[in-house]
Amino acid sequence: IEYELSSDQPPVLLVLGNSMNEAVQAAVRAAMRAAGREIDVPPSKLLLEGCQEEDLALVQKLLPSARDALRSMPGAPFDKVCDAAGKLNVWSTIESLLQSPKIFDDVASGRLTVQGAYCDVKTGKVQFLGEHPAEQSLLDKGPPLDVVRIASDAPVPPVEALCSLAVGNRRYIKGAGGEQGQNYVLKALAGGGQLPVSIVLGCADSRAPVEIYFDMQPGDLFVLRTAGNTIEGGYGGLLGSAEYAIAVLKTKLIVVTGHTLCGAV
Repeated sequence: IEYELSSDQPPVLLVLGNSMNEAVQAAVRAAMRAAGREIDVPPSKLLLEGCQEEDLALVQKLLPSARDALRSMPGAPFDKVCDAAGKLNVWSTIESLLQSPKIFDDVASGRLTVQGAYCDVKTGKVQFLGEHPAEQSLLDKGPPLDVVRIASDAPVPPVEALCSLAVGNRRYIKGAGGEQGQNYVLKALAGGGQLPVSIVLGCADSRAPVEIYFDMQPGDLFVLRTAGNTIEGGYGGLLGSAEYAIAVLKTKLIVVTGHTLCGAV
């Protein structure tokens, strides 16, 4: 989503929920059973032996919306509670989207509006719900802080890491890059260790600053630089540094960057 917003800058982001959503239904079943309404709960679809649908990660994610819907209409039938939970989940998703600094800034500046909608799959009719009812209060809280990855976090998959670099470069070339070296980031890294998303082998040319081109903050990249972005054979040196990042820092991506006007080339 951030990549698309950085690339094509669409003015509207629509979050679309739908009726008869099986994941929402599973969450509502779990909420109703927990509330003592087992008799009102339709049977669930068969799962693997020993697997409970309320234990699924997606169902757990939807449970807060299901519980809120049930509290708002405690005597309502199952289908009505599911529709209410589906709409509440639209608002929950918008709240999650606003945790992205990119989306938050675009909404706060008026470049983007995030709207909710709900589709009745039986009729195909879409009900447009508008902006989050508490959008202004969410914006008044201020932009969310960037997540700081530390050594105890899970390694970042290579595709996700590459997308982060691509999105950052989009921000940079559009003049929307952020400031690097925030004190809270450096303190978190000093205390928790580093978990860079990518090794970047770049040129030592002073005009090719890797972190700035990719708009990455401290701790994001394990940077190796040499004239002409070359690497000699054998062990030690740059090769040993790359091996260290892979073996010890759990980095899953290596990007080799060249550049125009390279004196070595």
